[in-house]
Amino acid sequence: MTATIKRTESFGKWKAALATANPGIRIQIVRSGASPSILVTASEHFGMPRTLFAKLIGISPATAERKIKSGLPLGQTETERLGRIALIEDEAEKVFGTSDMARDWLTKMNASLGDTPLSMLDTETGAGEVRKILSAIAYGGAV
Repeated sequence: MTATIKRTESFGKWKAALATANPGIRIQIVRSGASPSILVTASEHFGMPRTLFAKLIGISPATAERKIKSGLPLGQTETERLGRIALIEDEAEKVFGTSDMARDWLTKMNASLGDTPLSMLDTETGAGEVRKILSAIAYGGAV
């Protein structure tokens, strides 16, 4: 696998490639930047308006639209956040057994978090809390 994943891939394919890549390859992917088309397919995947999804990964809606139109890759920070979302969804799929159940869990209000798990993934601290809850669900621990 090379550090560059096809620029036309969907979020699902990008997520799968990222989840199976070793850490060195993941770092190269982050450094090279994700295609803005991944942002488009990710927002569709989660049923979220593109403007809100752009804010979730730390990019203004106007900048996101410019990148989408020009095809310029996302920056490292945005790509890393997008990768975090992809990897946590991959973990959730392992816990819940299906992509649909994982996506449903990520987008529904969670009492322990006080918001949706997806909305917490803009920070590493939030991602850690989501991982704790996934671990508690998977292994029967306290939340």
